[in-house]
Amino acid sequence: MRKYCSAGMCMMNHKELQDKQELLEVEPLFRHLGIGTPSKNESPDFIFDYEGKHIGLEHIKCLPTGKMKENNEWRSIELLIEKEVNKSDLPPRFLIYSVVSHNEGKKNVKKIANEILNGYKFMLDYGTNHIDDVEECGFKLEKLSYLSFFPDKILERIVLSEMTGGVVRQEDLKAVQASVRKKEQKLKEYRMKPGNESIQEYWLAVYIPVLEFCTMDGATEPFKDSTFDRIYLLNGRHLRDSSQVDKLGIMRLK
Repeated sequence: MRKYCSAGMCMMNHKELQDKQELLEVEPLFRHLGIGTPSKNESPDFIFDYEGKHIGLEHIKCLPTGKMKENNEWRSIELLIEKEVNKSDLPPRFLIYSVVSHNEGKKNVKKIANEILNGYKFMLDYGTNHIDDVEECGFKLEKLSYLSFFPDKILERIVLSEMTGGVVRQEDLKAVQASVRKKEQKLKEYRMKPGNESIQEYWLAVYIPVLEFCTMDGATEPFKDSTFDRIYLLNGRHLRDSSQVDKLGIMRLK
């Protein structure tokens, strides 16, 4: 028998699922700060007490590479490489790589795929999770300049994401800045909303999904004048400055 539901009930269920997903995305920040389950709210998304202050936390999802894929010619080549590496029986993981050059990319698809697979197998065999062209590790890179994987991310297939030599990508920074500006436009409304009078500080959590890739390299300067009191970047792939990144994948930008 087919089940029907009223429009109101369907909307409520969708809202509950949305709230649950939102909490999952920011929960690492609450663990990082030692905060229990916060109160779910609307505008801002969460309210809680921290170090004697009443805090309002707003959440936003940011997709740096997702915004670039349509205009990124290399992405179509990367998908071909991904298809090749997934022909192997190696355990599926999220692999990060850099190529020496994008020139003649389509001609090198199989060579790059083979080097990724050989390097990945080498890392698994020797208990490491990164190879680069600087450190001598026993594996010589030719088409690649860097290869690593995230051992705690178990996937259904191998997923690739290119990094540009380990430096800050301006596209990533711009995507995060755009997310912050979008929420800053609403912050004045939140401060004036009835019921928010007791909120003493407004924080922002910028969430980057697991399969997205982002390098920030401690790029806090662009955010120092934000109208938010604190800004946290969650789950971004901060490969350059590990001293500023919590083990849960959290970086404080302000």
